[in-house]
Amino acid sequence: MSELKGDFYYLPMEHVIFGAGSAHRLSEEVIRLGGKRVLIVTGQTLATQTDVVKKIEAYLGEYHIATFSGIRQHTPKSDLERALEIARQHKIDALVSVGGGSPIDGTKAIALELFKEHGKMPPHVAIPTTLSAAEFTHIVGVTDEALKMKTGFVNPRAVPHTVILDPELTLSTPLVLWLSTGIRALDHAVETLYAPGAHPINDVLALEAIHKLFAYLPKCKANPEDTAVRGELQVAAWMSFFSSMSAAMGLSHNLGRRIGASFDVPHGITSCITLAPVMYLMVEKHAAALAKIARVLELDRAGITEEVGLAKAAAAAVYKLVQDLGLPQHLKDVGLTEINLAEIASTSGPFPLLPPDQLEKVLKILW
Repeated sequence: MSELKGDFYYLPMEHVIFGAGSAHRLSEEVIRLGGKRVLIVTGQTLATQTDVVKKIEAYLGEYHIATFSGIRQHTPKSDLERALEIARQHKIDALVSVGGGSPIDGTKAIALELFKEHGKMPPHVAIPTTLSAAEFTHIVGVTDEALKMKTGFVNPRAVPHTVILDPELTLSTPLVLWLSTGIRALDHAVETLYAPGAHPINDVLALEAIHKLFAYLPKCKANPEDTAVRGELQVAAWMSFFSSMSAAMGLSHNLGRRIGASFDVPHGITSCITLAPVMYLMVEKHAAALAKIARVLELDRAGITEEVGLAKAAAAAVYKLVQDLGLPQHLKDVGLTEINLAEIASTSGPFPLLPPDQLEKVLKILW
């Protein structure tokens, strides 16, 4: 038995508020954090086609100064520049992000830029309406529109000070978006298990996240209005990406980042396409880690005992879950052609975690 040793990093998040109706506590949280002039950062659809942003504005009351609703998918740099101008113009001292990974990542980037300018990190309260779990990480993804490439950077200061998980605010999220970001959370949890190094705390939470996601995603598809089920899924997403500094993400995430930004495919959908095939690719190398998933899902009761067999069963279970949820499973399902595969494969720069000569072969499997 090998000796257990490693490192665990805490992120400077202060507070998570969860449960139906918890967004009503927004103004008291802003006061606690010392904010007086709040900018809401969100996307156009959420601001114009739902009442979610209007509710957030009402909860903030006198502390609401402005709303920027121009953050597009994959967080283009030009959107951040426009949001920063509004923040400067109104002397904003606190930020509230509302939506999925794009506005949340965008708000992280805005906060860091304001920190550079003023020497003080503005409080950031994140209110997610998807299951991407971007609100729990120190990772910031921004798209260079000219290169059609998504670049990421990490900074522990980027993590929001407070996260509010209110399932009632997710009811207007399109069901495909909600369910597919649930698979994104599953992607976080699975890739945590075979991340380099020892991460015993993350592993326990990742396995519980996987158990919850398999249990509650089908229930949510069957009864989308059940806020209790949605609340369980929000907690599962939280568990899936716990202390993101302590376990690096793998091949499925790297493939998703390249495909998503280059062809404007949402990251929830990229995880639906990449996760199960990548798990099959990892069967030999990470059989022990993937076998843990099979045991949590009680797939070992089918008479499979060896780790490689259990690992394959785990990958098959993920494939079936995505299928049962009615989500895309191939690149051609989202409009990519074989010409697009060649474009991805020929993109300059080394592809992380995969030798260049294997990339095109893997993309054909995904197609």
